Parts: sequence; structure tokens; C-alpha cells
Amino acid sequence: MAIPHVNKEKKINSLSKPIARNEPPRYKQIYEDLLKEIRSGHYPVGSLLPTELQICGKYNASRHTVREAIKLLTNASVVSRRAGYGTKVESTEPATQYTQQISKLSDLFSYIDNATLLVKSAKTVRVGTRLYKLLDGDIKHSWLNIIAIKFLAQQRSAVAHSQVYVHPDYSSVKSDIGKTSLPLSMLIEKKYSQKIIEVHQEFSATPIIGDIALLLKIKAGTAGLVITRKYYFDKNRLALVTVTTFPYKKMKYSMSLKFDMS
Repeated sequence: MAIPHVNKEKKINSLSKPIARNEPPRYKQIYEDLLKEIRSGHYPVGSLLPTELQICGKYNASRHTVREAIKLLTNASVVSRRAGYGTKVESTEPATQYTQQISKLSDLFSYIDNATLLVKSAKTVRVGTRLYKLLDGDIKHSWLNIIAIKFLAQQRSAVAHSQVYVHPDYSSVKSDIGKTSLPLSMLIEKKYSQKIIEVHQEFSATPIIGDIALLLKIKAGTAGLVITRKYYFDKNRLALVTVTTFPYKKMKYSMSLKFDMS
């Protein structure tokens, strides 16, 4: 929750009070307040933030709390720290909003479960030859096409645009959209008593233009990361395809690979 713009004395007092249960922790409030001041130009790019002790005094906060706030700014590449030099402002915007770390299929579904979709449209469409490869050659039928904006936990702005295609055999899930918090893949599993056993992923880069740029409220031509996922039941039955586009500042993907020692 952003700190409202009030005079310095009231701001200090507001951050000195005990945090209500529905409010973010103090270090997060201080982080957001400092980020707001960086964005406004109060601390311009290239300048130094006040010392930890000065920030402690400003917000009547412990050194540990202030360090956690600075850590958030550092992890977001908004500032950099160097011993004996101070904390330097590097950017007015967080460089990466979310890091996705996936090493097994259950990690993927855990990530999806933490995502929220704001559906913009859901309709059955004839997909045509343009999507021949994407839909594994099944272009004779009408697929359920869903366009949505993705949000992640504690994110107030959209982090991605999702273009979703549901196989005709499972398109009746359209009637459940907006009535359940279940991710679409899990909704299909539950509704049809099926189990997704394989997910294919493909990564690509693209400039974000047109309606996607408008929905994400970003400048046309912004670099984007595209993650295409195909969800399969047994016997290679394609159930669901998602094409998710992230502005490059909103997403970082991380994975670990180990040698097979057998």
C-alpha cells in the first residue's frame, strides 16, 4: 500500500504506529515510500540515499527494518550498495517484478495458483491456419479463446498479458470463468476428471505492440518475454495452450540443471 502524501511530521508518525493486520509490514511501507521519493525525483538517479541511521531517524524505525527496505530496493535494481560509498540510486523503476523458479511440474502449478487473471474476453473462435503449429494442427474446430491480464501476489499493476486457447472438448469451462478461483488448468482437470501429465514450454522475445501494449499500459515497442505453454493429458491429448507476454522489466525466469550421474 503506497504511503499517502502528507507533511513530514505526519508521515513519520504514521509509520511509527503499530501496523494493522491488513497493512503491509513496516519495511515494505518504508520501501514504497522511498521508491515514491525516487520516482518523484527527490532522490534522482545517480544520487545517494540518506544513510541507514538517517532513514532510521526519519521513520523512527529499527536498523533491521530499514535494511530490509533497502534490500527490497537493491533486489529490484533501484539502488546499488557499496561499502564505504553508500546507497546509490540506479533507476526510478524496479527492474524485475517477479522471478519464476521452476524445477518440476508441481512448481509450475504452484506458480499458477498464485497468479490472478482479470478476464477481458472469453469466446469460441475459429482459429485458422495461422495457429496451426501452436495448436498441434487442430484447426478444424472452434477453440475457446480467453484474453486476460495477469496479476501476481502483492502486485498492484498487471505483470503480463495472457492469450489462452482451450480445446473444443473442454470449452464448456467457459461457464465457470469468474465463478471460481481455480487456475484454468486445474479447473479443466476437476471438471473433466482428467490429469495433466505433461507441459511443454517455449520461450521467445518480441516487441510488445497493439492491444497487448494498451492492456498492459506500456509504451508500444517495449521488449517482451513470451512464454508459451502446452498442457497435455495422457496419449498426447492437447487440452490447453497459454501464450503469456511479460514486459522485460516484469519477469525473470530461473532454473537449475543437474547432470545425470547414472
